[in-house]
Amino acid sequence: MGQQKSYLVRRATGPVRLACEDPCWVQADRLSISEFPWYESGQKQGTDVALLYDDEAIYALFVCEDRHIHAVETRPNGNVYLDSCVELFAAPAPDRDGGYFNFEANCCGTVHLGFGPGRQGRRLAPESVLDRIRVKTCFPLPTKRESDADDGWWLAAAIPFAAVAELADFPVAAGPEGVWRANLYRCGGKTDPQYACWNPIQWEKPDYHRPEFFGTLAFE
Repeated sequence: MGQQKSYLVRRATGPVRLACEDPCWVQADRLSISEFPWYESGQKQGTDVALLYDDEAIYALFVCEDRHIHAVETRPNGNVYLDSCVELFAAPAPDRDGGYFNFEANCCGTVHLGFGPGRQGRRLAPESVLDRIRVKTCFPLPTKRESDADDGWWLAAAIPFAAVAELADFPVAAGPEGVWRANLYRCGGKTDPQYACWNPIQWEKPDYHRPEFFGTLAFE
């Protein structure tokens, strides 16, 4: 299965503001979505991620190199994975058979959120859950077409534990006593699909719903 990576999510010392240049992100270590298990051709574009948490939520900042920025999906829980997209899959209670959530968001901030034990039969987040998720991006537009000026984008998200708990139907929290199993992903969109991941996946075709290859998120 290969070596599974681990990352320490730092506890925020103050408010976490969803802006790329905000000083709050200096507190966080950075991880890289730099595994390309299904690479065929094109530029391997970098994706750096910073994670923080507090009593209310886990926060993520994705910073993406991208020469072909593209997004057309505007439907909540739509096919954002076909756009320039970033994703966090996490099992917040890995010792129970509760499954994992998949948070996905395209470069314009459209969100897909589900929960379940595998690819099939996932429970999609209702509006009451999606309304709790906060996302900010450098492209606060309905859609984004590729441009010769494209060179990168960022997205920041706040995922409240209460929102995940409502979807999962069991309590969700984070702290020094808890460990999550997780992986983080990047999709490239129309021209350059990327299919990059943080923890390597040994599978014959692109498939992010492989919890057996999740890494570890520990909490400070």
